[in-house]
Amino acid sequence: MLENIFYFSHINRMGGTEQFLYEIAKKYHKYDITIFYKEADNYQLKRLRQYVRCQRYVKGQKIKCNKAFFSYTIDMIDDVEANEYWFVSHAIYQELGIKPPINNPKLTNYMAVSDYANKKLREIKDVDVKTCINPMTLEKPNKVIRLISAARLDDRVKGGDRTLKLIEAMDEYCKKNDRQYLWLIFTNPLHSKKITSPNVCIMKPRTDIRHYIADSDYLVQLSNDMETYCYSINEALGYGVKVVSTPLSILNELPINDDMVIKLNYDLSNIDDVVKDIFESKGKKFKYDIPDDNWLEYLSLKPSTYQYQLIKVKATGEYVKHKITDKELGFIPSEDSIWYVTPERLDELFEYETNRKVKLVEVIEE
Repeated sequence: MLENIFYFSHINRMGGTEQFLYEIAKKYHKYDITIFYKEADNYQLKRLRQYVRCQRYVKGQKIKCNKAFFSYTIDMIDDVEANEYWFVSHAIYQELGIKPPINNPKLTNYMAVSDYANKKLREIKDVDVKTCINPMTLEKPNKVIRLISAARLDDRVKGGDRTLKLIEAMDEYCKKNDRQYLWLIFTNPLHSKKITSPNVCIMKPRTDIRHYIADSDYLVQLSNDMETYCYSINEALGYGVKVVSTPLSILNELPINDDMVIKLNYDLSNIDDVVKDIFESKGKKFKYDIPDDNWLEYLSLKPSTYQYQLIKVKATGEYVKHKITDKELGFIPSEDSIWYVTPERLDELFEYETNRKVKLVEVIEE
């Protein structure tokens, strides 16, 4: 005879129910627990079977146990012979618009996973409900390594092929060593079709990623030696973020030491050592002073006369024909109407003109 059985008809890839089963299994596995199901995700079954017995329920299969715990679905209850039958409330059913099957005569014991769930279950049926919160076990987690890149992955000169190889090597390391990483790559999504790793997140290009750089463990720059002065490396080091880079010649000119950079050979011959260093580096803090530039020696130093100002334009017939609502005005200007636009809006109109080969506005010089 089995001791404790839990029945969830469907065990999905992710969800609170699935985490509940895992925590029960991990924390109380020595007390003989069997989990029954009709359908289950293989990944969830694999992690549950580390601790407890998992068994597919087949209608008509007779099961004897000491205690049986059911959630919303109880369609196997008639096949179960138990000393105690428990209904466990994991949800506020009123919010879901459904009524739990708690009127089955076999169900004489009721449990809720919070006081609020307890109260809401008693509103449905006036019975004694016990509160027993969900179990939770904490383990000391390995650090998730955070990396960031901004590169054209379709460009061999920019290190696209090296990036793919490094991702493969890091994934393999993670499988063998139970480690995790998250690599944000700012690039055109069309350039990322070969990346299938769940550890890599493709981000749309943007001009300012300094907040992401400052919050990373590593900036990755794998170009050929054509980066005569690499902004991303300087920016990362300025924020105290270590760099994973090919041995660019600029690294020999900048005030950089081994605490600041991990060098990946152009031919990837040391890739395994680099991956190991990425995950096992102690991450020593360092201070990097960005070198001063000397552009004041070469610029004309007369004061600027530039002033940001609106630009006067006149709508053409094509503007009206295309029915373009000006987002700064909030309406469609009529033909020959005159108004002022920001330089940014004028750039958008010029781009529209170029793409569609039409003339929308004329700039009026003042």
